[in-house]
Amino acid sequence: MPDLPRPKYKWRQTWPDAPKHFSGYDGGRLIAHIHWYHMGWWHWYMTWNHAKNASKWMRPNGQAESARAAALEAEACYEAILRCEWPGMVPEDLQCMLDHEEWMRTRP
Repeated sequence: MPDLPRPKYKWRQTWPDAPKHFSGYDGGRLIAHIHWYHMGWWHWYMTWNHAKNASKWMRPNGQAESARAAALEAEACYEAILRCEWPGMVPEDLQCMLDHEEWMRTRP
């Protein structure tokens, strides 16, 4: 796929027995999954969207024709979330997600 850029983040196979399921990471942060859907496309969805207001966001998932395109779309969604520009987000959402991440990292 020379016409598409390379993904920015690290993508790796999620499970040894699932050759068409991949997880994307920004450092140690799991940001998204992509997988082949049996109807003929790649599905992507965010995993880093645990804000209180997330149910009011535009759905952070979609479909693409290739694994690379799905990864790129998931990365674009993730970066929009980091900029607090994903449709439906409010400024408190990003801070809520960062606070939750810190709590998960430091909980006993």
